[in-house]
Amino acid sequence: MIKTRKTIENIAPYETDKYKQDWQLKLDSNENIYGCSNNIISSIRNFNPKDISLYPCYGQVIDKIASRYEINYDNVLIANGCDEALNVIINAYINEDDEFLLYNPSFSMPALYSKIAGAKVKYISYQEKYVFNIEDVKNNISDKTKIFYLATPNNPTGETTKAAVIETLIKENQNVLFLIDCTYVNFALNVAFEDYIDLAKKYDNVIVVKSLSKDFALAGLRFGFAIANNEIIKNLKKVLSPYNVNVIALNCAISVLNDERKFDEIKEANIKARELLYDGLKELGFNPYPSEANFILCDFGSYSDFYYTKLRKNGVIVRNYPKNSPIHNCLRITVPTIGGVKYILELLHKKDMLIFDMDGVIFDVRNSYTSAIMETFKHFSSKEISFEEVAKVKAKSGMNCDWDATKYLLDSHGINIDIEDIINVFQNLFYNPNDNSKTYLIDKEELLIEKEIFEKLSLKYDMVIFSGRLKEEVLYSLKKYDIDKYFYYYVTSDDLPKNMLKPHPRGVLEILEHCPYKSIKYLGDSIDDVISGHGANVEMIGVVSKSSDYNLMVNNFRHLGVKNIIQDIKNIVDFLDEIEKNNAKTN
Repeated sequence: MIKTRKTIENIAPYETDKYKQDWQLKLDSNENIYGCSNNIISSIRNFNPKDISLYPCYGQVIDKIASRYEINYDNVLIANGCDEALNVIINAYINEDDEFLLYNPSFSMPALYSKIAGAKVKYISYQEKYVFNIEDVKNNISDKTKIFYLATPNNPTGETTKAAVIETLIKENQNVLFLIDCTYVNFALNVAFEDYIDLAKKYDNVIVVKSLSKDFALAGLRFGFAIANNEIIKNLKKVLSPYNVNVIALNCAISVLNDERKFDEIKEANIKARELLYDGLKELGFNPYPSEANFILCDFGSYSDFYYTKLRKNGVIVRNYPKNSPIHNCLRITVPTIGGVKYILELLHKKDMLIFDMDGVIFDVRNSYTSAIMETFKHFSSKEISFEEVAKVKAKSGMNCDWDATKYLLDSHGINIDIEDIINVFQNLFYNPNDNSKTYLIDKEELLIEKEIFEKLSLKYDMVIFSGRLKEEVLYSLKKYDIDKYFYYYVTSDDLPKNMLKPHPRGVLEILEHCPYKSIKYLGDSIDDVISGHGANVEMIGVVSKSSDYNLMVNNFRHLGVKNIIQDIKNIVDFLDEIEKNNAKTN
């Protein structure tokens, strides 16, 4: 295979949504939630179809931009979104081994384009979250610095940097190109786009870029522009594709520039909702950062994954960040309407929490896991083993893992088989996600708690899973019965070291660390579940599964100090209500 250029070998592509999803609130990409103006709709409806067969002409829209911002025609470059403008600038000015300087975190695409061009990307760390510090920038600019990129307001942190502050740096560093991204500037209260354009007019080492995607809701059409001195614009045109902006986007951009009043209403609504969201997040004990954009970055601490999942499963998609990011505990939330803010804040309130084991609690595993143990035993021993013998072994401590239980049974019958061989046979019977050619024992499981019961529980409780299964098996079974949406966090066997599986409390402690709750109960059907729960000081509810000996399990639970024991898990709603009533009487 022909190799790519070396600079892209270790770069991950920027992934976008493949298909549209019907989110109740789509708040992950900072799109304009209010939509475009009627002028834009009218422009599209009145579009002349004959123009589609002709290459576009850009004079009219450039005239509009130049007139609107009191600059010359030759100071404007239009682009297919602000992304294209950034890419063109970097390709025009960056050489291999040049230094591209920016804050971290900031918009990811400029750094990506610079790496592709062969530049050394140098990040400035925030000393104070998240406040621009001119001394930090001065200390990081070197003789190799070719471009300093600054977004104001910055994405994803939301803070602005005043033009006067940037001007100090521009004057002191005439050999550095200052690339100022003003995509979100129209949402800001304390700065104006014109302030930055004045810098581009005054200095020949400044480029200002702007998108119409966020403020004027043209994200789907892609339109942006750059403003700089005419020499820079000439150089950018050497790199730019000749017909880069389509004719419909041109018409809509002209409509925006003819009438910006619609945005004034949007800005006012955004500010009110932004303040409400910020104050609400503060009141709930989270750490939102002040923002001058149409989004808020909020630090949720160790609960970020939980809340991301909870919001998503309730129809709200926000932006989360990978573990290697300096903001991995944060979520960026595009500011919704007032109604949307209230919905989000309600979802973020703490509830009582239930931890569910899977096997014997949510699913009847007699025809799946138990059968897999019996069939695997038969495979290696050529003998049948009774259901009762399997049940007795599973009732022992340390037998939560069915692979270990199978090996224990084989060993007790004098048959020594390597655990890896047992796992291979067992999984080929139970579930192999890489082979869809046959039905597995996992497909014979029956749901013990109906979907309607989970729906009732979800009104009062947040729910999570702690299972000895592999994660792919957990998700397969939950999604098959359409009950995955009720669970916001999972701890499975592949999340823990082998020596920290049940009955070790590590899994429950993981839940306590990463999941918010007012009170918490753990529903388990085995001795290992109880030992694990008690080790983390969590209240246990003993579930007598259908695969267990009732008297034996009740005695085991009582011996371990389990106060509340339920035989028929279908009655869980009433059972929990009764516990709550008894606790209220006691208190």
